[in-house]
Amino acid sequence: MTIKAPLPSMDNNTLAVAGEINTFVSKSNNASQPYKVLFVIDTLQTGGAEESLFNNLIRFKNIQPVVCHLYAGDLLKPRFTSKGITVHSVALKKKYGFMTAYKQLKQIVQQEQPQLLVAYLTRSELVTRLVSRFTGVPVIGTFISDLYASTYNAALSWKAKTAVSFFKWANKATAGYCKGFIANSQTVKQSGAKALRVAADKIEVINRGRDSKVFRFQVPQTFSGKPLHFLNVGRLVPVKGQRDLILAFNDFLPACPNAVLHIAGDGTEKEALLALINELGLQNNVVLLGNRSDIPQIINNYDCFVFPSHSEGFSGAVVEAMFAGLPVLASDIPVNKEVITHLQTGYMFKTGSVQDITRALLWYKDNLSTAKEMAINAHNHAIQNFELGMIADKLENYLLNIIIETN
Repeated sequence: MTIKAPLPSMDNNTLAVAGEINTFVSKSNNASQPYKVLFVIDTLQTGGAEESLFNNLIRFKNIQPVVCHLYAGDLLKPRFTSKGITVHSVALKKKYGFMTAYKQLKQIVQQEQPQLLVAYLTRSELVTRLVSRFTGVPVIGTFISDLYASTYNAALSWKAKTAVSFFKWANKATAGYCKGFIANSQTVKQSGAKALRVAADKIEVINRGRDSKVFRFQVPQTFSGKPLHFLNVGRLVPVKGQRDLILAFNDFLPACPNAVLHIAGDGTEKEALLALINELGLQNNVVLLGNRSDIPQIINNYDCFVFPSHSEGFSGAVVEAMFAGLPVLASDIPVNKEVITHLQTGYMFKTGSVQDITRALLWYKDNLSTAKEMAINAHNHAIQNFELGMIADKLENYLLNIIIETN
């Protein structure tokens, strides 16, 4: 079996690594046991990290993945097992239970005999690092979000901020146990390296890919005078910026009275956002859709995607909009700038500025043709850089390379 190159063009260094991987994989195929990687995560409930893990693992060609979730919640487990992926459910009901989690995971590692461990999310990372330390199996850590940024934690209670501080200390103290790290974005890489004092060359950036085939590419058919339909997708939490968006939309409506804004997602801010909608009298213009599992099916009902988030690990929702052909208006946070080039593949507005979001909405209304051209550029950019198959190949190649280095 040969391994598919993850990138359309490769330099001499990459070609050399690919050659080593092909030789290594050829040897492993002749071995009595395949090379195995154990992926450890908090739960298998619906979430970005969990969905991404599943979508990557089912595309692996040369690694046998095994999954372990340490805490209760296994909604996605049948999807993994239906694809032949072994899942170990420790399923602790305690919030932490670190000692029990350590003992259970250590037994699983001894049973499965993996060549590598990969851990996701803070609780599982800490436990997996300790198991790695005392079993000798190398571990890869992950940077999924800008966890220690002030914007990410601004709305937390004092108690929650204290917990974040403790886990930051524990994370930093055990980061040296990791053979390497995977980061969702360049922004998260830089933040994680600084927070945990990890050398930048120890962190590999591998974005979260999306499957373009799930989406139907269709640039919206808009024209002057047509009621405009806007979409936002994200958890209803302060850091996602939906309050800013609703306030800006209220200011935009006098210029476009029949415009509609739909927000898909659920979260702690739902009641506060509903109260704001009622207070502003926007019940006929702004609708909270709740959690939706059919975004790929409904996204083409809209004309424009608006993303006012204050902090992201990777702008996956923006990539999905690009795949579908929707023009994108987004906040100018660093991670969005990794995906969008202003006035080429999207329009960027100042983060947290109601006035600037209103200005972006007005720009879109007055520049429909330009926005369509930008949507086509954005689609091509997303296909070239964020296609799921390519990302899964890159992840698998990285993990194989780590196994080569440690063997």
